[in-house]
Amino acid sequence: MADERVLVGDLTRKEFRERMQAGTIKAAIVPTAATEQHNEHLEMTHDSLHCGFMAQQAALRLLPQVVVTPTVAVGVSGHWMEHVGTLTSRPEIFCEYVFDICHSLQRAGIENILILNGHGGNNKPLFKRMYEYRDKLGINLWYQNYWDVYDYDFLMDLMEGKAAPGHACDFETSTILHIAPERVHLEDMDNDRAKMGTKEKGEQLIEPAVAGVTNILRKLIAGEKIDLAPRTFREEGIFNLATTLQIER
Repeated sequence: MADERVLVGDLTRKEFRERMQAGTIKAAIVPTAATEQHNEHLEMTHDSLHCGFMAQQAALRLLPQVVVTPTVAVGVSGHWMEHVGTLTSRPEIFCEYVFDICHSLQRAGIENILILNGHGGNNKPLFKRMYEYRDKLGINLWYQNYWDVYDYDFLMDLMEGKAAPGHACDFETSTILHIAPERVHLEDMDNDRAKMGTKEKGEQLIEPAVAGVTNILRKLIAGEKIDLAPRTFREEGIFNLATTLQIER
């Protein structure tokens, strides 16, 4: 039976060392997300569960070249603190913690790292530090949201809410209905846009996301240019974070 372990924590130090020495491990994914309110019907682990799933599925498609670190499950969520249970980190602490994980991987000999984000609140603080961190580490470090890979027309045709990722609306409700339906509390759903979410939509959304993240990893490993900035999708168009922050990738 093939060894399909991709999580760093599932390997012994011997196994990890031997894979590095053999040149088997080409890249690592650091998933970053949040533990925060997701309206009444979604569990607060949503972003972390979702981003970790995307990372692991992409790594499995490139087995055994990619390893995945534990998900950074507390992100920048200060805007939701009125909802008790939400956890947050100061932006500078969050960014430095993510840097330390990447530094650990770099010290192990990994030269290609994808920080795969799954929470909008992490976007600005972390993206603004990427080039600084890349220079400090001297490696091929890249930052991307898992949803950046979608085609605009595909999303607008599929999503009745005309937005992605949104927050606990039809996009996130649909994807989690497909990945982990037991984590959707339908009896507590009180959001009309969330009610547009279906498992069938989720099934259509997952495959292009995993395929897109896998393609980014392939390019990262090959040293190819990745021409894709963090972004969000709305009916009125695509909002490019690099343009907003005046950052050239």
